[in-house]
Amino acid sequence: MLLIAVPVVFILLTVATTPEKSTSLTVREGGRTLLQQAWLPDIHGGTMAPIAIASLVTLAGLFTVLNARAGDQRLSLAGFRPAALLASRLTVVALGALLATAASLVVTAAVFGARQWGLYIAASVLIALACGLIGVMLGPLFGRVGGVLIAFLVPFIDLGLEQSPMLRPDPPGWAHALPGYGATRVLIDAALTPAFDGTGPPLIALAWLTGLTLAAAVLFRRTATVLRWPRQRWAHDPTSSRASR
Repeated sequence: MLLIAVPVVFILLTVATTPEKSTSLTVREGGRTLLQQAWLPDIHGGTMAPIAIASLVTLAGLFTVLNARAGDQRLSLAGFRPAALLASRLTVVALGALLATAASLVVTAAVFGARQWGLYIAASVLIALACGLIGVMLGPLFGRVGGVLIAFLVPFIDLGLEQSPMLRPDPPGWAHALPGYGATRVLIDAALTPAFDGTGPPLIALAWLTGLTLAAAVLFRRTATVLRWPRQRWAHDPTSSRASR
């Protein structure tokens, strides 16, 4: 319910409180980088939707892994392969990401008209999946409380501040290295231009998605198999007191 309700409330409140003024955005059109003027109330809802998606999906990834960690360790002891367990957890995270994205896009479509809806949806899904994988890694690294704080902080700094076209026409140089850069550039161009002619941003987004998937797999394997080694030692060491009992 939260994955549906929070984006709806967040986007509608954003639209209702948007100041009536113009803003400048950098877009790619015809192979050139252009500075385009836009009326803020017309575009603000479309640019805020990724922030709502990212924050929720990061939390979904974090809690999906944390809540299932003890069960995954028991399943690993029972003989389940870490790859199969990881696939099942990532499937849950992906479904949560798609649900939050769908809820956000339904509300966004009511208050904003993207020039290229197919590309806008694809960019939103890329943002959601990347943030879900970040949440998957935050849980084992920082725990429940610390992970929640960082899960709010990372999307806010990346998408809400550094990538936001509401604060500056173009992200600063260092923000190009953040996970949200590629997908956000695709989303902005899809929202404001009739044709997309840049291959760099989508490749950057896909590279981040691949890297985050590999990192999440390595970290998940370590946490899911942490209980396997003691059991194997006890089973093969006849002098172990637990094996004797």
